[in-house]
Amino acid sequence: MVVAWPGQTDFLSVLKNTNRENRLTVARKIYNDQLIHLDSTQAFVALNRMYQWATNIHDMPLKIFSVMAMGDYLKEYFSNQRNGKALEYFTTALNMASQLELKESEAEIYNNMGWLYYKQDKFPQAFEYMIRANNIIQKIGYENYPHASRYLYDLGYIYCDFGNYEKARLYLTEAIRYSFSNSLYAIRTLNTLGLAYRELKQYDSAILYFNRGLDTARAIHNVAWTGILSGNLGSVYYFLKHYDEAVPLLKTDYELSMASREWTSAANTIIMLADLDLDKHLVQAAALKLDEARDVLSRQTDRRPFVYYALQKARLFKYQKRYDSAFAYLDTARRVVGKLNQRRDALVFSQAEQKVAVELHLSEIKLLESEKSKMVLVRNFIIVVILLVLIIAAQLIFRQQLKQKKNKELLNNAVRQLHYYIESVREKNQLINQFKQEIELLHAQPEQYIMLQEKEEIAAKLKQYSILTENDWNEFRNLFEKVQIGFFSTLKQRFPDLTPSEQRLLALMKLNLSKREMAGMLGIAPDSIKKTRQRIRKKINVIDDVALEELVASL
Repeated sequence: MVVAWPGQTDFLSVLKNTNRENRLTVARKIYNDQLIHLDSTQAFVALNRMYQWATNIHDMPLKIFSVMAMGDYLKEYFSNQRNGKALEYFTTALNMASQLELKESEAEIYNNMGWLYYKQDKFPQAFEYMIRANNIIQKIGYENYPHASRYLYDLGYIYCDFGNYEKARLYLTEAIRYSFSNSLYAIRTLNTLGLAYRELKQYDSAILYFNRGLDTARAIHNVAWTGILSGNLGSVYYFLKHYDEAVPLLKTDYELSMASREWTSAANTIIMLADLDLDKHLVQAAALKLDEARDVLSRQTDRRPFVYYALQKARLFKYQKRYDSAFAYLDTARRVVGKLNQRRDALVFSQAEQKVAVELHLSEIKLLESEKSKMVLVRNFIIVVILLVLIIAAQLIFRQQLKQKKNKELLNNAVRQLHYYIESVREKNQLINQFKQEIELLHAQPEQYIMLQEKEEIAAKLKQYSILTENDWNEFRNLFEKVQIGFFSTLKQRFPDLTPSEQRLLALMKLNLSKREMAGMLGIAPDSIKKTRQRIRKKINVIDDVALEELVASL
């Protein structure tokens, strides 16, 4: 590809003559069309000039983009030794974008960070950052996000790379609905979509998209992609056994891929041509092509073409009746496939793990947003209900006290009130458990999600209401003392070191309540009941829970 470089001064002049609203779009085009093709020294001089000028005019989106572009350049052209520096650039750009809440920039940076980890085979991290990008883009809306086609291509490419062709097809089909920042990404998307259809054995669609990509590559005179797409189109005809159409396309691919140093494409193509020779029993011609393939494979690092090469070598040795060598190559192919499957399994695990985490995160966000709109109404409703209950309860107690003339009647009334009080707490706990069970059943019914939110909120508020306040405990203690006269004074006299919370627990034990009921009244977890009992036993020097219960019963 021939790239015209007008010079550093020229591109700054273009930016200076562009209005602020369009400046970032123009800067991205300059980077994609010109700066990305320069050597590292020229590219970083240009990006640093862009950064300095953006700083001087206080154009923060352009400043962030220039830092991100430095990381992107290192990601594209350098291997692991410079990836740490690329991550530093991305992190710096992300911090600036987050402080200014520039969501579009955040999504773009997250996607670039995901690709960086992907190139390092760190798949959990790669998907984590790509999913973060997707969360932001979905809120913005794909139709409103200026880089939707690029992001959807990236996601579709990864799914295709790891064999999930149906998911890849969905993302890539969505990607071509939006405009591309440059023709190269359009070609990549059409090619990957053709590959997905080819692997799904939907050959008509594969031919359609390979031809569209090939037309685009020829239109911009891109030799490398003209070769790659010719080979991919030829491979479809090869699978359809239309060899007369396949062979010219495969030969074109091999010639152009070798000329443009696209070693992986060249290797796949020459191996496929060797396969055709073996079909025709042209053993010597196939051997020569496989020797060429071996030389080409040594120039690239992708291990997948080697599997195809090893299988064809095994087939060649079988024709030559060299069975030991054939078995050796088959075994080598098996080992490489095993390693590639391990790589794929790592990604599958990551996808499942991240999907659960993201769904939980989105659920929490939606719940919080719903609670914001309902919080005031629910709070006021609860306050009114509590006040009404307190007023009614006060009136009942007052009327009952007026009617009581004898100590026995007063005692009986107190017993009834205390029983009602405890039963109401039990009923609340039962209601909470009932709501929780209903909510768990509703989790399997997405269409009733709104109902799910409301029931979760009601359950949460009931749980809060079941935690007794100090005033509640004063009321409880007055009722309790009428039934168990002198209980608290005897307890304090015999065991002065007990805290108020420990005294309350012993009072609830006196009523023979379960741990769950006591926890509901005290507003603590059932495990805390067990720990408090252990602490009490140590203070009053009793051996076990049975002895503690007997002691409480005797008070």
